[in-house]
Amino acid sequence: MNERTRGPLNLLSIHHGREIVSLATPIVMTTLSMTLMWTVDTIFLGHFSSLALGAAGLGGMLTWAAYSLFNNLSRISNTFVAQAHGKGDDEAVGHYTWQTVYLSLVTGALLTVAGYYSYEFLPLIKNPPEVVDATYVYIRWRTLSAVFTQVLFALTGYFQGRRDVRTPMWAGIFANVLNALLDVWLIFGWSGLAVGGATLLSAPAMGVKGAAIATSIGTTVNALILIVAAVLPRENRRRYRIHKPRRLDPRAILQVVRVGQPSALEGFVDMSSFAVFTSLIGRAGAVSLAASQITIQLLSFSFMPMWGLTTAGSVLTGNEMGARRPQRAASYGRQVYKLGIYYCLTLLAIYLVARGNMFRIFTDDPAVMAFGGSLVVIAAGFQFADGLRMVGSGILTGAGDTRPVMLVTMIIMWGLFLPMTWYLIGQRGGNVTTAWLGGSVCYLLQAVALWGRFQSGRWQKVRIFHR
Repeated sequence: MNERTRGPLNLLSIHHGREIVSLATPIVMTTLSMTLMWTVDTIFLGHFSSLALGAAGLGGMLTWAAYSLFNNLSRISNTFVAQAHGKGDDEAVGHYTWQTVYLSLVTGALLTVAGYYSYEFLPLIKNPPEVVDATYVYIRWRTLSAVFTQVLFALTGYFQGRRDVRTPMWAGIFANVLNALLDVWLIFGWSGLAVGGATLLSAPAMGVKGAAIATSIGTTVNALILIVAAVLPRENRRRYRIHKPRRLDPRAILQVVRVGQPSALEGFVDMSSFAVFTSLIGRAGAVSLAASQITIQLLSFSFMPMWGLTTAGSVLTGNEMGARRPQRAASYGRQVYKLGIYYCLTLLAIYLVARGNMFRIFTDDPAVMAFGGSLVVIAAGFQFADGLRMVGSGILTGAGDTRPVMLVTMIIMWGLFLPMTWYLIGQRGGNVTTAWLGGSVCYLLQAVALWGRFQSGRWQKVRIFHR
């Protein structure tokens, strides 16, 4: 009796568990480093002012909504590198990495321009004027590093697709330490260090602007470290010739776009829908917006192990599909699902036990704290649904089966999530907890749909390389 006939979610036994966890753990740290900058910004700004906290939350959400139109296009290097590595094609590893870097340079430049002109559309969200003004400041300074952000995603895929998961981890840790130091300096200001008759390193309190500048610098440094780590090692130069720029290959670019654009659109739909969700909540005022933002930060932080499992599942699936072992790819996928369920159930229990204290990490504002208990309970269910959705998306993306993931996301987010949020809040007078409860149902539906696609086995027939 094989694994599948025993039951696709046999929670009592996990195969390849050590291999998956050893791959996922550094990826968790890498992904955590990408989100932790925003989380640290939120913690510091929560002690600066409610306005700064809400504006950075909304600005960060809108920034990532715009980034997400291209993020997964840059990240798709992971799928191409993983499959090329799985079939032992070192030249393809280097070639497709360079094609995604070229795409990243273009998309990053477009995002920087969009950030500069974001003041044109921000009034459309109909938040209070002071929130709109502070949000624009955050977006403008945050998007200065958009090119480096996209290159960072492309190079992270190059390392992780070859199962080198530690290099991005250490680069991210260093960048986060730098970001935290810069946050303290730039958000709250510092009178400086007196040396002789001069004062060094003095800075005024910049609030939300300081947080955005700190994150942009940290992201840029992170990308520069990965560039150096990619091109300097002798082994990388010998095997992949990664230090030698490849010619721009229109056919390879089209292959990357064909596989990556549905994934990019999926990410954009997800993030932009959440940005609209956040702006709808923001119409109730800065306090509701701040409470929702803290909920998002709690989820972002706690989801990192799931992102690690998701990326590990994508890498392992890609490696096995590249090696033409689809059944082994499916086996890895089922184990990642099992580990995901274990983690989500554990996290659900922690949220329920600690629900009364979690908001205190971010703020001491009594008005914001009043929402804390109920939102944390809802977040406990939300993270379970979204965690399993993430795993399904990652496994299918590793196989290159990105279009069904995109369609599921578009149908549920645009056809149900946004209309329901608008109806519950705008027409029925619901509050922030009602909106989050409706969102949990929508993400559960996505998780079920992607599990059905995985179980169908159709993703095992997808081929991403075409001669």
